[in-house]
Amino acid sequence: MTKRVVFKNKQGKRLVGLIDQPKGKPPYPAVIICHGFKGYKEQMHLLSLARELAKNGILAFRFDFGNGIGESYGKMADIKFGQYLKDLKAAVDFISRQKIVDKNKFGLAGHSLGGQLVMHYAPSDKRIKVIADLAGVISSKADVRQMQQYQEAKRAGYFIAYSRSKKRSLEIKFEYLKDLLSYDTAEKIKKIRIPTLIVHGTHDVSVPLGHSRLAYKLLKDPKKLAVIKNAPHTWRQPKYYKRINPVVVDWFKKYLSR
Repeated sequence: MTKRVVFKNKQGKRLVGLIDQPKGKPPYPAVIICHGFKGYKEQMHLLSLARELAKNGILAFRFDFGNGIGESYGKMADIKFGQYLKDLKAAVDFISRQKIVDKNKFGLAGHSLGGQLVMHYAPSDKRIKVIADLAGVISSKADVRQMQQYQEAKRAGYFIAYSRSKKRSLEIKFEYLKDLLSYDTAEKIKKIRIPTLIVHGTHDVSVPLGHSRLAYKLLKDPKKLAVIKNAPHTWRQPKYYKRINPVVVDWFKKYLSR
């Protein structure tokens, strides 16, 4: 069963999500799924993961951050990593208030920028018991400054990103990159003390596999790095998500179904 819900962040802004509820008697363990930079909650790699989690007795909650791509507030031009972190906390707070959820069994999964978000967020919230980073970005300040988009945006005040879902180019303000410089995710990863799975495809041309190898090196045990042969950055096709989803679901079952 999938239920559409509307909730608000601390600034009173509207966020929209989907709850995939398992069969059986509640309360259920819960996993919050975070989309990537230009993502939205209905993308196939997120939808298929949510359904697989629900089939295995874990409630899945995927929502749109405020980027103007999905149903939530905001515009892509105005996104900021810091605001995404606040929206993620609002999502955790919202799902923790649901009576059908086991408040002692929360997990986070995030794809691409969403992977960076969950790795950055998890050490600050004791409610989170397990993480899955799916082809996540781990950017240092030096990495951000070396990005082609950084130089472009510094000069013009914005940079361009193409959205396949919107079928058009999007302008993102330089403030996004300046804000990103304020967050050292590598240092946050060193503080993670909960089981963490990292999944990355060998054919990812958007986020190099080196990001995940670095994150894995910085993590404490228990941890696992699953490198998926031939998989791209976004696994929309069944031949990819049917290989990846069981790895992710088994990780959450191992630590949330005890």
